[in-house]
Amino acid sequence: MWALPLLSLVMLTLQLLLSAGQLTLQTAVMGAFAGTAAYVLLALNHQFNVMPRTSWTLMENTYWFAVLYAAAFLVFPPRQAIRVAAAMLILSALICAYHLLFTVSPLTRTHLTGASVQFLLMGGVMTVMQATLGVQRMRLLASHTAAYTDTLTGLANRRAAEERLSTLTRQGETYTLVLFDLDHFKRVNDMHGHATGDLVLRGVAQVALGHLPQGGVAARWGGEEFLLILPEQRDRHVRSLLDAMRLELRHQRHGNVSGVTACFGVATAHAGEDPERVLERADAAMYTVKQKGRNDVHLADLRRTQMG
Repeated sequence: MWALPLLSLVMLTLQLLLSAGQLTLQTAVMGAFAGTAAYVLLALNHQFNVMPRTSWTLMENTYWFAVLYAAAFLVFPPRQAIRVAAAMLILSALICAYHLLFTVSPLTRTHLTGASVQFLLMGGVMTVMQATLGVQRMRLLASHTAAYTDTLTGLANRRAAEERLSTLTRQGETYTLVLFDLDHFKRVNDMHGHATGDLVLRGVAQVALGHLPQGGVAARWGGEEFLLILPEQRDRHVRSLLDAMRLELRHQRHGNVSGVTACFGVATAHAGEDPERVLERADAAMYTVKQKGRNDVHLADLRRTQMG
């Protein structure tokens, strides 16, 4: 009479707060889970109080516990989900034990004990199964991440960048590529060692991520070469972004290495254009900078990036 309407009110309130931007989706989902779990536990307790004295089995609302055990592993991280599911299982066991000892008719106690044990065993098996699947899922996600991430810098690797370009091409999206190469990086490795060189690469990666606009991807293209895949940029916007990057790079210090410079080539794709052609234009623009003295930006598609 009161718990189900209250649960409905909680769900409606969470939906309104979510729509108004007052809650994150994760918080709303966790709140919905907590409300549902509380309702089902209350219903489990209540059914013993209203159960006919001749009833030999638990009521239908216990079926919903299976959904909650599975949902816990969708709402929470694996370890936290195990704790939540275990807490629900323990509370359920305490509720069942109390009523079997003090409120259930002796005539049906044996049968209800069997039904309760089956109900609790199902919860335990569901928790173990979901925990096992959760571990496997985490391993698959870690394996997927490793396959598409550069281990040194934490940026996307070349494979991830190529797949992103293929996706944008299939969808007919336009985009701007920035290909840049660190100046005299071999000299850094030769003079200061590869450990210092790795610090430089990580520092450059952090700068790239720090200036990446929404929807952009930063990748290590290979060696000391990096690639930015950006939503289509006007020339003044991309120039401003890259100048800010260059300024920050110039102020970096890594051991005995003071300041990093790079050559930046920029090209903007036509809708559906072969990514290889866009990369070739960006690469040509980057080498134009190298020929002119390095540490600068060259836009291969000046007219296109000025549009809009």
